[in-house]
Amino acid sequence: MKSLYVHFPFCETKCHYCDFYSLGKERTKPSDPDLFAQALRKECELAAGLLDEKLDTIFFGGGTPSMTDPKTMAWALEPLQLSKRIHSETEWTMEANPSSIELTQMRAYRAMGINRVSMGVQAMRDDLLLKLGRVHSQKKALEALEIVFNAGFENVSTDLLCGVPGQTLADLKDALSQLSAFPITHLSCYLLTLPKHHRMFADLPGEEEQLAHLLFIHDWMSERGFSHYEISNFARPEKRARHNLNYWQGSSYLGLGPSAHSFDAPRSQRSKNVSSLHKYAELLMRENELPVEWRETLTASQRQLEQWMLALRLDDGFPLSWIQTPPQLSKLEMLEREGLVENHPHSPGRKRLTPRGFALSDQVIAALA
Repeated sequence: MKSLYVHFPFCETKCHYCDFYSLGKERTKPSDPDLFAQALRKECELAAGLLDEKLDTIFFGGGTPSMTDPKTMAWALEPLQLSKRIHSETEWTMEANPSSIELTQMRAYRAMGINRVSMGVQAMRDDLLLKLGRVHSQKKALEALEIVFNAGFENVSTDLLCGVPGQTLADLKDALSQLSAFPITHLSCYLLTLPKHHRMFADLPGEEEQLAHLLFIHDWMSERGFSHYEISNFARPEKRARHNLNYWQGSSYLGLGPSAHSFDAPRSQRSKNVSSLHKYAELLMRENELPVEWRETLTASQRQLEQWMLALRLDDGFPLSWIQTPPQLSKLEMLEREGLVENHPHSPGRKRLTPRGFALSDQVIAALA
């Protein structure tokens, strides 16, 4: 496999809207970081043979990888011999939160080979950050970005949330203006989604306001030279997130760490690690086996559905040849009349979602897949 994902499960605090497996400090024992490092090193020993000799992409996600000491990180990953697998074109991303950014450590990560940072800013108004449960301030976010660029990183992505209760278009414009004052190369902007039982669900803005947020971000970023290449992602030329594109294009990847997923494309087989640090460590350290919770082989119908779902995420779109039945053609024509699907401007014979279609992608997928 030419793409590697490593999940670091620790956070300063668990954000109430986050669905990823992570442990805030209130749920972390003093011995847990060492336990994780030892277990991850063992998993690296057992799984190293699954990786290609040369890696195209590496992604450290979480959790908050930037909370892990660079020396500890390097020790845990040593069995993978990453220095021999990376090359001049390898994209190596690390997620980071503003509150865990420190210049010496960022320089150490850079020396390891990490060459791209994805920073979770989420908002640039202190009361919105407080509402989201974030532990950093607007000032700290700006200071952290300054440190990241001073440490030598040139490929930097930032994350924002939109559709936050109390957030206005003026807030979004202000946040985008502050972030783009730095030479960021990429922006991910996600709509805040919450389950119906969540305490903030009733305060979420209505669909029209959410749509207005998404379309405003599209217009603002497009006017400044960023391509809206995926539902939630904007990039400078040649700066698309190649690791995530690997997912969206249905290619193989190896996932290490608790809750990490892996996908073997030639075999159409997906697997997931256990979502428990202590179970993860027990399987590796005591049982000497990979910490896999489940494996599945996708059926032909599952592969077809995923093919549609992944293609509709990207501005490359899908070939018209995928429309094979009269009902599909009828639905496609309806979606075009509604302004959700359009002819691809650069690729004859292909269709893609419009910016409005990206915002309403679930509706399009349900119609065509």
